[in-house]
Amino acid sequence: MKQESDGAEAEGAIMKPLIGITMNLEEQPARNLNILDQDYGKAVAQAGGIPVPILGIDGSIPDIVKRLDGFLFTGGDDIHPKFYKEKPLPGAKITFSPDARTRFEIDLLKAATKAKKPVLAVCLGTQLVNVALGGSLYQDILLQIPDAIKHGASKPGEQVFHPVDVLEGTMLHDIMGAARVPRVRSGHHQSIKNPGKGLRLSAVCTDSVIEAMEGHDRNFLIAVQWHPEKTPQDQYTRKLFKALINAAKK
Repeated sequence: MKQESDGAEAEGAIMKPLIGITMNLEEQPARNLNILDQDYGKAVAQAGGIPVPILGIDGSIPDIVKRLDGFLFTGGDDIHPKFYKEKPLPGAKITFSPDARTRFEIDLLKAATKAKKPVLAVCLGTQLVNVALGGSLYQDILLQIPDAIKHGASKPGEQVFHPVDVLEGTMLHDIMGAARVPRVRSGHHQSIKNPGKGLRLSAVCTDSVIEAMEGHDRNFLIAVQWHPEKTPQDQYTRKLFKALINAAKK
């Protein structure tokens, strides 16, 4: 929650916005663990925000949305196709994210957007936004889009990069200030198929795979399929996270 800072030097200044960051869920026999890649928090801090990890505890959403100024929906494993009324495709290489995480984040996303809090979504977060708003996914890019380029690592430690084209007239184009981001870090094997209600296309890869979506209205809702937190010194990464922080200050 934004507040006035104490002290004469900071009199009248606004405190850094609190940015809630979703976390992976690891379900174990005796306990459930929330886990977060620190790179997300570092990107928020670098842009001028305060990272606040969000535990996926049912019932906490109203207070979370009330107290925090913006939200970052992070990457992870795959949403079960039942959430967009499909069955797992034979041959698709799917690693399911826990249903509890999916349900919690769908509820959080809906509450955050209803409260008009700014949202930035990354990779799985983008797919989560799309599914939450009634959209569907390609379960396996290589299986369903034969001419697609490589979008994710095929072996541990591999890093995959490719350009994305940003559509003119979109909020993302205004943020990036360019029609092409020449190099983004890619780590996904699923992608948007049918966009959810209230979303519009804002960036594509050279193979036409959807790389970014955004809300139709003026509220800040940007969802990118790549991993900007993994390229912290990139000018476009800095612009993207700075835009989230600026929106959270309003």
